Amino acid sequence: MEDRPWWPRGIVQNHDESEIITSWGTTLLWLDDGIHEASWWNSKESTWGDWPEVESVTLLSEDHHGMWIDIGTHIALVIPIPTGNHCSRLVRNNKLNDAVKDYLDLPIAGISDPEDRVLIYSKNDALEKTGERVGELHSSLIDSGFSTPNNQKGWNARLKIVEDRLKTNTLWRAAHNNGTVGVPRIHLGATMRPLPIPLSESLLLDDAQLPALRGAVGLSLEGWSRTIGPRYSNRNVMRTSTGGIAHMRYDVMLMAKAESFAFAEDSSVIDAYLSKVDRLQAKLGTMRLVRMGIPFSLACGVVGVMLERIGEISSANTPLLIFVGIAMASKIVHDLVEPDWRQEF
Repeated sequence: MEDRPWWPRGIVQNHDESEIITSWGTTLLWLDDGIHEASWWNSKESTWGDWPEVESVTLLSEDHHGMWIDIGTHIALVIPIPTGNHCSRLVRNNKLNDAVKDYLDLPIAGISDPEDRVLIYSKNDALEKTGERVGELHSSLIDSGFSTPNNQKGWNARLKIVEDRLKTNTLWRAAHNNGTVGVPRIHLGATMRPLPIPLSESLLLDDAQLPALRGAVGLSLEGWSRTIGPRYSNRNVMRTSTGGIAHMRYDVMLMAKAESFAFAEDSSVIDAYLSKVDRLQAKLGTMRLVRMGIPFSLACGVVGVMLERIGEISSANTPLLIFVGIAMASKIVHDLVEPDWRQEF
């Protein structure tokens, strides 16, 4: 079992037949050798959805989530280490299902006790994940009342948890724009088929809602922006000074680092990315320093007017023009120094 792709050998400390003790906490272990026999599938009673009749069972592949099995008319994912009910909830919660069913290739049945342990999907090819499709999904979730306001405090706190655990020597917090809203945590791979959330996230974090913008990382931002609408994808949402897409990319890469650590996998590409964060932070520090010229100039302008009123100076016009010029110059330099959110770093 220790050599299976879904076994978190990077953090396991001990285990028995029902649980795994890791350096990040304890989690369930659920594995039944009967899954390789059709009789096991046909004897299940505590199921949900349209459970199929199974005549043949063939192991297709294994990954971090578990075992992908061809059961004849459908494909099943058996999850030996459950990470929550994020997938079954999309089907079993009627209101949520109405919001997502037209955009996701949802499981048609499963076993959840209460975590998802088996998920059964259609054999049809799942839709490719694109910016347009994810934007449509997010727009539907927002319109259906499943969005939450900007939660920058909580979103920044989750990053600190992972940074501290991994000792990444990176620290990046962002003051997200109000257009950055939260949507239900739906984990997608390369397709629009929802998958269990990564084991590392289930052990370290308790995320019900994450920024919609985070789901656009790695996709066509133009397509995502067009389908979700300008309110949630305008420049003030995207720009680096408010976190934007650059900070969301950092979030995604940090979580990828945690997953690689949990499964003792090579993370050299991720490490190379994280090594550049300090460089970007230096640019952001310079940008914030330049921006301080704006409130400084305004304050000096107010002082100049007050001094004119009490007769300490004959006219505040010249100082006002100087301070306005400084403020305008600060704004221009600030925008020039700000890293372009369209560029990878």
